[in-house]
Formats: sequence, structure tokens, C-alpha cells
Amino acid sequence: MVNKETWIEGDTLFYKDHSSIEKANINSLKYAYVQVLGNIAFLFVVADYQHYISTELQGFEEVYRELSDRFCFDDKTFFAVCKARKEDEKVKIWAKKMPQNYQILDEYPDDGDSGYEVYAAPKQMISWDTTYEQLEASGCVAVYFADYGTKYLRFKYPVRIEGILIDQLEVYAGNASTNRPVQEFFVDLYDATNTDESYKKLRRLWIGDDVDIDQYGYEREDQCYLQFALAKGIDVSICYTYDKGSAYDDGSTSLHFYNKREYRYFLENKEYEEVMEISGLISFHNKLDLKVRYIDDDDVKHIPQKVKALLKEKSGIWLDSANNKIGFAGIDTALILDLEKIEYFTFQNVLPAKGSGYAVFIVHLKTENYRDIFIDDTYFFDPFAKQLKQMTKKPVKVPEADYNC
Repeated sequence: MVNKETWIEGDTLFYKDHSSIEKANINSLKYAYVQVLGNIAFLFVVADYQHYISTELQGFEEVYRELSDRFCFDDKTFFAVCKARKEDEKVKIWAKKMPQNYQILDEYPDDGDSGYEVYAAPKQMISWDTTYEQLEASGCVAVYFADYGTKYLRFKYPVRIEGILIDQLEVYAGNASTNRPVQEFFVDLYDATNTDESYKKLRRLWIGDDVDIDQYGYEREDQCYLQFALAKGIDVSICYTYDKGSAYDDGSTSLHFYNKREYRYFLENKEYEEVMEISGLISFHNKLDLKVRYIDDDDVKHIPQKVKALLKEKSGIWLDSANNKIGFAGIDTALILDLEKIEYFTFQNVLPAKGSGYAVFIVHLKTENYRDIFIDDTYFFDPFAKQLKQMTKKPVKVPEADYNC
């Protein structure tokens, strides 16, 4: 590998990007383009992630030839675009031919409110209220981990959701509380033609032709996107992206199901509220939305009545030394943590530039995880730094403000 800036070892492609070496899993390649950026031609490939590989890297010719021999790239187009070097030009030179992974059913029961049917043996009707841990224990899904350890659940059997039968429906389970109902299901749907026929068929199934599309989203030359209610508390979105502008056409419709149902019983916290004591209080000037959702975090509960009585119509922070707790009260929910689990706090200010300015109130835990608690205007939280430090005996860091570029 001496002096090479891109090379292939086994099924891994390595390439230099600025000062670091990046890698792509060749087995995961979905499509490839040739694209000119800054008068330099790039091989753009999508595997698990997007990769721009400069044609000017040492060793590129050998890498390209090996990839082209393996996947049958359109060499004529590739070299023509490289030679012309027309700025921003991009042309697809290869796409993986994907088998159709769904079926639109002619007849099906009207059972969308109840849940989804897994075509195991025997078939199982599963409620939308099924939790991550219950689904994983059902035997209907396989667990896998993507790069960086992100956890997913993939159904081992076809899944029917009303009038569509789907192969390999997936669930993102990375940061979810396992005792919560599954919040999102997703899949990339491919028609046998690997074109937008998958989108058109879903549109006809759920929307129809004689509707005002603007009520649900948009249909443009570069992209079509619709979101609508499928069942009680269940939304669905369909999206197809075309080869226009900075977008790339991979031949699939992105299909997502979102669980929007309320599970307010997770907010109940009577055992703590009966023994809580308030030994310290910081009251903000207004109401702030808590950025942590109860559906994602077991530590988010109702705001205790004792705290509401003191804060009235404002948000704030309370300390409970007797129970070693600290609470962050938002509009209608509060995050309640064990004080001993907190390492320090940060007030991160961001100055307006291309984007607007803002400030983030961050809690850093001893587990090296952190949570964004509140967001407000730049420097909003700074006046509370001294009071928070004195009340909690924890460090409060206020780094120099960055620009929102």
C-alpha cells in the first residue's frame, strides 16, 4: 500500500478523504455515479453511507478497474464525464438490481387500527402497542448491528399492514427504551422495474388519484413525498427521490410507519411525588419545552404538583436533597434524575450566522452520555450558571460561543 491513497483489501474499499482514511463495504454497494465537483471528477458510491472518491487519488485507476469488473460499471459514460469535467455534472453508471420486496393485495381485512400481521407459521397479529422487548422476544425478528453499533430489528417473515405485504420490514432500536411501544417501522421498497412504480402503487393504494396532493405533501421533479394517517394513531410516509439537482435515484420508495399514539401512563410517578422534598429551586423567565420525550426516556414524568405550585407558569429546575434528585420542568413534563449520576452541566451558546442563534442546556452523565434538556435564545441560560453550580455542587461550563454555520 506504499504511496497509495485508495486501495481494496478483500471486500473493503479504502480511500483518502482530506487527512483521514475512510472505508466502504463493497458488498453493500447500492449504486454508483460519476460526478464533477470543483473541477475534479469523483466516483460517488453509496454503500451503508455516501462515499466520494477522487479520481486524482494515487491508486484510483486500479481501484476503479476492479470495481468496474465486479459490478459492470458504464465505463464509457464514466470516462466521458471525467474527460469533459463539466462542473456539477453527475451521471449514474451503475445500480444494483433489487428484487421486488412487496405485494399489493387485492383483498385484505380492515384491521389497520389493531396492528400488523406477521406471516410466520402460524400467522401472528401483533398490536401497535407491542414494546421493543416484547417484539424482540416474539421470535419474529432478528437483531443486527450496523456500523458504530447501532441496533436494528428486522422481521424474518413478510409483514402485512392493511393492503401491503412487505419483506424485511425493519425497526430502529438504537436509543429506544425497551419497555416502550415501537415508535417507527421502515423499509425501502423496490418494484420489479426498480423505478418509481413502487411509489405510484402505494399512492394509489392509500391516497387515490382524485385528491389534492398539497394536503399530504408534494410531488416535484426532484422528489415526491406524502405523509398521512393510516390508522388510529398511526401515520405513514412515502418518499421517492429522482436524479435531479443534488439528489440521487436509487430506485426505491422509502416507506415509514410512525406510532403517534399516547401512552401517558408512563408519566405517572406517584411513589416519588409522595416523598419528594424541594430544597432548591431555579425559576426561568418563561415556559421552555423539554427536549427529552417521555416515549424515549423512563426518567421523563409528570411535573409534580409541588413544583407546579412554586413555578406557576414558568419552567425551571428543582433540587431534592432528601432523595438525591434533581428535576427539570418543561411545559407539561419533567426530567427527573439521580443527582449522583450527573458529572457536569454545559450551556452551549450558538451565534447567528447562516443559521439562527440559540443556546442549549446540556446535562452530562457519568456514563459519558449526555442529554439536551432545554433550548432557547443565545445566552439565555448564562445568568443561571452560578446559581445552578451553588445549588447542585456540580461544575457548570459555558464554552465560548460558536457560529451557526
